[in-house]
Amino acid sequence: MKDILTIAAADLVPDAQSILAAQGVLPGGNLRAEIVAGAETARELFVELAEPKAIMKEVSARDFDSVYRGNGRNSQPALLDFILPRASHLALAAATVGGTVSRRITELFEGGDYVLGAMLDAAASGGADRASQMLEQLFYGRLTATHEIEPIDEVYCYSPGYCGWHISAQRQLFDHLRPEVIGLTLRESFLMEPLKSISGALIAGPATIHQFDDTFPFCAECRTRSCRARMGRAEKRN
Repeated sequence: MKDILTIAAADLVPDAQSILAAQGVLPGGNLRAEIVAGAETARELFVELAEPKAIMKEVSARDFDSVYRGNGRNSQPALLDFILPRASHLALAAATVGGTVSRRITELFEGGDYVLGAMLDAAASGGADRASQMLEQLFYGRLTATHEIEPIDEVYCYSPGYCGWHISAQRQLFDHLRPEVIGLTLRESFLMEPLKSISGALIAGPATIHQFDDTFPFCAECRTRSCRARMGRAEKRN
C-alpha cells in the first residue's frame, strides 16, 4: 500500500540562516542588507510557490534487493551492503517541492537577479531535504507506534547517487514506487523532474547500523560529508 502525502510548504521552508549557510555565509558575519533581505524574500517565495507532495511504500527485503542492485553499477562495496543485512524494515519514498518554484528560480537567473535566484534555489533544496526528514520521522513514528521497532532505533533515508549506490538505480526505484502520481518523473540522465525533489530508501534498524567511518573510496568524492551530522542523531539514540 502506498501513502500519498500533501505537505504544507510552511512546514518545509528553511530558516534564513540555513539559506545563507548554503551560500557559504558563516554565522555572525556582517552582511549587506540586500543579502539578508534576499534570504527572507526567498523564504516568502518558497511558501508561496512550493507545492510539496510525497509518496511512501513499505517493501520487503526481497523487493528492495531488485531496486538496490539496479543495473549492477554500485560501488564494490557500497555502504548499504553493510547496513541492509541488519535493517528491520524498509520503505521506498520520494518527495518533491513542485515545478513552480523551480521555474521561478530559472526566471530569476535568466532575468539577472542572481542573489534572489541563488537564495530561492537554496530554499528549495533545503525544503526537499526537510521533506526527506519528514518521511524519516513518519516511518519511524509508525513503526514505533506498532512496536515494530524500539524507540532507540533509527530511520534514515539513503538515496541513489550517494554512498556508492549508483544513480542508475533510480530507474528501478521509480518503476517500483511510481511517483508520477505526485508529479515526479525521471530524466534519461536519472535526474528527477522537478529537480528539487528527493527519492530513496527509508531504512529502519538499530541506530548503530547507521554509524560508519567515512573511509570508503566513494567518500573521497563527497563534497558535503552530511553523513557526519546524521550520525550525531544516531549516537543520541544509543
